[in-house]
Amino acid sequence: MFDLFGCNFDQLENTDYIIEMLEKLVEILDATIISKAFHKFHPQGLSVALIISESHVTIHTWPEDNYVGIDIFTCSKSFDSDKVVAYLKENLIFEKIEMKEILRGQIC
Repeated sequence: MFDLFGCNFDQLENTDYIIEMLEKLVEILDATIISKAFHKFHPQGLSVALIISESHVTIHTWPEDNYVGIDIFTCSKSFDSDKVVAYLKENLIFEKIEMKEILRGQIC
């Protein structure tokens, strides 16, 4: 899980950019997108869910609070959180990032 604080309001309101950015993140994870869904909230905010063959990736934005939450649920044994952080730093404007890894179950 990745929490980003101090994010850029206009960037978070750009639905096409956020979806494209998340799809490219899945490529970096070497995962396969099976389906996607998104909802644009009014007056602001966006939720995107990408179902991947390895599980799912979601992003939820709160532009009014300059906050983004990203969850990557994967059974990939090669998951590299450093790659994700580097990618996010290159593609999103934010002041602070916090990461939390939760190991779930023994199935992967």
